[in-house]
Amino acid sequence: MKPRKPRTRALAAALCLCLCLALAGLASLTPLASLAKDLRGNSNINLVRELYRKVSETIPSVVNARGNEEAIRSRLKCYEDYHEYSQRIHICNNAYTKKVVRLARESVRSRPSLGEFAAHVGMCPILHNLCMGQTENDKERCIQFERQCIDYTLDVFWRGAAQYTQQTYRLDQ
Repeated sequence: MKPRKPRTRALAAALCLCLCLALAGLASLTPLASLAKDLRGNSNINLVRELYRKVSETIPSVVNARGNEEAIRSRLKCYEDYHEYSQRIHICNNAYTKKVVRLARESVRSRPSLGEFAAHVGMCPILHNLCMGQTENDKERCIQFERQCIDYTLDVFWRGAAQYTQQTYRLDQ
């Protein structure tokens, strides 16, 4: 066997050192990789569960019922036309929120907390999807549930009264 040149030995040693560092780096990244898969810390599931419960307890209002239902059906139709998530958010959900806000402005006379309302009404399509899973795809029931979500959001961020007061008012109608 021929003796190796000093340059070749240095290159082999450098490659060996790089391999050892790479393996050590992978070993130190293993705990980070397992944390990246753990979504519990980044999830708002308890917030969504609580919202779902509160919406379930909300009595649907007759104010804007037809218009809100039309906005929901338009959003669902738009979802059929656009299958990419980003398109649904930017096109369908934007049109949905604008229509719900316009309808509320036409019929609700109290001062809104408009920014919070717009942000929270965006949760209603998510609750619609949860409803579909809970009711084995009962589309009509989930459209009504989404209407309840819009009414709950109006109660909290626009109508300016406690939910109990709003529901009492609806029962009297």
